[in-house]
Amino acid sequence: MNGWWGARLASVLLVLPSACSGHNPGGVTPTAQPRCEIGFSAPAGFEQVESFDELYSNRVGVRLGYRDASGRELHVFAGIPGEFGEGLPDAGEVQVTGGWPGRLLGNGSVWVLAWDTSGPCAAHAVLGNGLARRRFLRVLMESGVVPA
Repeated sequence: MNGWWGARLASVLLVLPSACSGHNPGGVTPTAQPRCEIGFSAPAGFEQVESFDELYSNRVGVRLGYRDASGRELHVFAGIPGEFGEGLPDAGEVQVTGGWPGRLLGNGSVWVLAWDTSGPCAAHAVLGNGLARRRFLRVLMESGVVPA
């Protein structure tokens, strides 16, 4: 992990679940609202290690975590708004599958691609830790997030 950047990513990942747990406005049940679609297929070598649902009044936001044998991590969000990649340098725009513009942020081995679609599940992001930029973009292509 890349020192300061890795610590920032780790702190964001640790704060998000604790900040989100218990968010259940009006006592919404998971069956009452549609579950946001991730639009992500685990790339070769990555296995799902976590799943987190956040209840909102009009949707169920989703966070999935993946890890490979080398300890590299991917965290995928749909319908959970937030400041993904805050403090990381801007690394340009990347077109996302479906034609949406995404913002790439990162440096070294910590990368974030964040984009908005339409509707209640608009907020999307993929966070990568332990991946160089080129490998992160290739993983996004393999997972279906960005077009080949």
